[in-house]
Amino acid sequence: MCSRVIDMVFCREVSSSVRASPLAATALLTAASVRAGLWTDHGSGIGGGLSMVASTGPKKGGEAQQLIGEYRRHHADSKKSAAPMVLRDFYASIFSWQFIRCPDWRTADLCGSALCMTTAIDYVGTRDDAGGGGYDVYMAAASEGVACLAGKAANQALRDLTIADSFMVAKDEMTERAMEILDVDEFIRVSGGPVTPSEFLRARWWDAAMVPYHRLIMSTDGYRHLTNSLGTFSSVHACGRIKRAIDSLIRYNEMVDVVSDYSNHECFNELLVALAVDGSSGAHGYAHAVARVTDDVLACGCGVDGHEEAAELAMGGCVWYLLVPRYIARKQLFSYENAVEDVVREAYAWPAPGTRLRAVADVSLQGGETLHTESWQPLWGGTDAWSPDAHQPAVISGLASRIVRRSLVAGPGLDAMHGFEAAARSALADCDRAAGQEGLGASSAKWCHLLETLLESVSAGGPVTRTLSCLFDRIWRHTIVGLNHDLPDSADGADERLFIDVDRAIRQTYLLPSARGAAVRRVFFGVTSGAVELSGLSPYARLCAGAARMQSLRDTHFSDPVWHEAAGSDDA
Repeated sequence: MCSRVIDMVFCREVSSSVRASPLAATALLTAASVRAGLWTDHGSGIGGGLSMVASTGPKKGGEAQQLIGEYRRHHADSKKSAAPMVLRDFYASIFSWQFIRCPDWRTADLCGSALCMTTAIDYVGTRDDAGGGGYDVYMAAASEGVACLAGKAANQALRDLTIADSFMVAKDEMTERAMEILDVDEFIRVSGGPVTPSEFLRARWWDAAMVPYHRLIMSTDGYRHLTNSLGTFSSVHACGRIKRAIDSLIRYNEMVDVVSDYSNHECFNELLVALAVDGSSGAHGYAHAVARVTDDVLACGCGVDGHEEAAELAMGGCVWYLLVPRYIARKQLFSYENAVEDVVREAYAWPAPGTRLRAVADVSLQGGETLHTESWQPLWGGTDAWSPDAHQPAVISGLASRIVRRSLVAGPGLDAMHGFEAAARSALADCDRAAGQEGLGASSAKWCHLLETLLESVSAGGPVTRTLSCLFDRIWRHTIVGLNHDLPDSADGADERLFIDVDRAIRQTYLLPSARGAAVRRVFFGVTSGAVELSGLSPYARLCAGAARMQSLRDTHFSDPVWHEAAGSDDA
């Protein structure tokens, strides 16, 4: 069956249909837009900047080999049997971390298995190939999911998967075509201007296989009440805040991949498109805006079902993209902050003590389903002009409330809420004031206290609480703060072990009674995503700020292409 899917992806009928579709036209315009802004003379400023960053940092790809070694030590008796496990768990883990209300981990495992048919097309033979093997290994990883998942929604998901795979191939062809356009500015002008955010996201959903990804799991227990008969999340287009939260998974991907996508000529990255079309203004504050998306969907009172679930998808995606070894988030930041070039070190520097929380707290979002206007200007407000009074009580209290709200579905009594928020305030105050990585590392104790207190409130039990608290401490010290990293490549496999240990612990919570397990997972991902995004130390914010600052070199020294003024004037 898996070989038939591969055959369908490349068959003439499917290929011709996809290449004649509006999605392919969007892919061509996207590639042209990014080329005009970043990959030609108009973009030579950022070309120098991001090229410098790319030469400093680690290269994405090949991560499967290190993971296969870890799996052989713990799970598999040979490399041949370990490789499909690694490929399958890549997707199975994100299903388990995002869809925390699914009552049976085996469902997530089967869905993850089936989605390996997308990574087969997306990874094999590319510049950032995971190194897991050829199509045969991916088909072995996908075979059980393709064979065992059945029903109307599963069948539709398999069709969607085939179309998504074919579009990935077509997108790469469109990128090559865009590089051959003789007058790219004129092409963009006669096309009506650069690709718009709504056009881009529609195509990005297919490029990221988000359609089959959601359809498979949303049609199962725990989520079926939110969907139609084909597993479509019905509320996505009824509430803009839900739509933004669902799209956060893509945006975390964009942030960790912005440098590698630039160097690999991968144009389907929202941050790159924003940088290409509107310069650094479309990226400054992007990470804090994505963080606000989660808290806004939890605060929404529109009455449509699915707000809690959408927030959980965003929080799980936040933690997953930071920890999964493929995206080398920690290794990137270590390399950039220790770069030889002053401009790179300064671009990716830590915010100064006393200035960290204001930048997070100040950001607010305008209404809508995207994060940019149709001309790629930001739909968020706020300032990077950090104030010395950033640790004032109102700022810290607001952020503490957001962290506690992320962590609990049903609001506890007022007294209990105040107790949780007091613990969060103490942790946040330390993050804002601490100088140096050692001081920041010590604040882990207060975060662990908050996590343990919240876990106790949902009756997690002693062993579960201890395990998750220890894992949080490792995440905080190793990934967020970055303590004791003598080598950027971390050849000892610490990143891989941390990811595997967190995934194993999350899977274990699915053995708890269903409601308790879901509550435990909500607490863990609520506190951890809050520590990542709201502490003022966000790795995502540093990755975005660095890219935006490097783009500002181009903003200062280069004029806009001829289509830029026309495109901007259409946006009221």
